[in-house]
This record gives sequence, structure tokens and C-alpha cells, in this order.
Amino acid sequence: MPEFLTTRGVSNHIEDIIIKSKSKLILISPFLKLSRPFFQRLKDATIRGVKITIVYGKNKLSQEEQTKLEELPNVQVFYCQDLHAKCYFNEVKMVITSMNMYEFSEINNREMGVLIDRTNDKKLFEDAMEETKSILQSAIPNALRLPKQSSLNKNTKEHRNTSLPSHHGYCIRCESPITYNPNKPYCPDCFDIWSEYENLHFLENVCHCCGSEEGTSMNKPLCRRCFSEWHKQQLK
Repeated sequence: MPEFLTTRGVSNHIEDIIIKSKSKLILISPFLKLSRPFFQRLKDATIRGVKITIVYGKNKLSQEEQTKLEELPNVQVFYCQDLHAKCYFNEVKMVITSMNMYEFSEINNREMGVLIDRTNDKKLFEDAMEETKSILQSAIPNALRLPKQSSLNKNTKEHRNTSLPSHHGYCIRCESPITYNPNKPYCPDCFDIWSEYENLHFLENVCHCCGSEEGTSMNKPLCRRCFSEWHKQQLK
């Protein structure tokens, strides 16, 4: 049965979840400002080879936070604009709470939460995991994990592959340059997230071939113009 937590209990159990993670750790917090203890625990987790996913959403990360996260090699960072949920879990334990992973909240706010055990509360745990997958599907990778996109203006419909070799394409979700292959239109990080849900028709952001804004998907990764050109080549 879930255990009720007050502020100190929430903070202690989040730290415990990080410490005891073995292969996977998910941290969902709209506001993100890591305290020194939490940051050190995350560093220890990366040394153990734990794959860490962080989702934030309410404000731009400070330069200090970006610098911290860049020190963590096994971390994937995502932004979800309409995020309000706060949820932290590893393979077996989960905390759902009112508390952001924000240093001020840990010290000054009165928070509540519940601790969920995957063995004792399997259905509840797995329902929360499914909602997390949905959040990740709608999130986008943080720029600190991607090549600089200054030359890839998201507000233009112009085809943008003219400055790249013909064997390059674009990840249809995050727009980073990748090898052109319509059967593999995601970069490795975005494919990891897509594969959790495997929705062939989930709408993404750009054409895999030219990088222009378009409602593409794994099933249809090319815009109409690029698909037409590709189809002509197949008929030759």
C-alpha cells in the first residue's frame, strides 16, 4: 500500500531512489535546480552506469544547471512545455509528489507525496510508468544534448538540406543532423524514447530529408515534396 510522505520524507526517499537505482532512473520536475546532495547522488549513479532521464518544463535552465548536467554522461534531458507533474522513480520505487526537484522547495516549502513500491502496488506503479512514457513522447531533447541549431531555423518552411552533404538527413523530432535513412528517421536519443511507445503515426516536427517543418511520423518521415522526389527515384 502506498506510504504517505511529508516534505522531509519526500526528499529522503527521492535521494534513496537515486542511490538504489541499478540501471534506470526517471526524474520528472517542472522546475529544476539540483541541490548539492542530489547532484552528487546523480554523479554516483552515472558512475554505476545508470541511464538517467530528466524532464523539466516551466522555465529555461540556468547556465549553472546546464553546466551541471553536462557533467553527467549518462543523462538525457527533455523539455515538456505543459509539464506540471512531479514524479521520481527507479526500477522498484517511485515517489509522486507536489515537490519539484528544486533546492528552495526542499528547504522552505511544505510538500506532500506518496511512496509506491512496484512489488506491492504493481498496477499503480505501471500506470504511472505509462503516463511517463506519454510525457516523454511529447517532450523534446534539451539543446545542451544536441548539436547547435543556429543554422536550422524552426520558423521557416525553407528546405534546409542545401548546406549539408546529400547523405545527411534530420531527426524528425529534435531536428539534429543524422544519416539519411527513411527507415531510421530518429537520432539515437529520440529513437529510445519513441521505442518505449512505438506509435508509428505519432506526429513529429520536421521532414527527415530536408528538415522543413512538417507533421511527419515514423510511418511517413518525408514531406510531400521529398516523398515525391524519392518516389521518382524509386521508379528509375
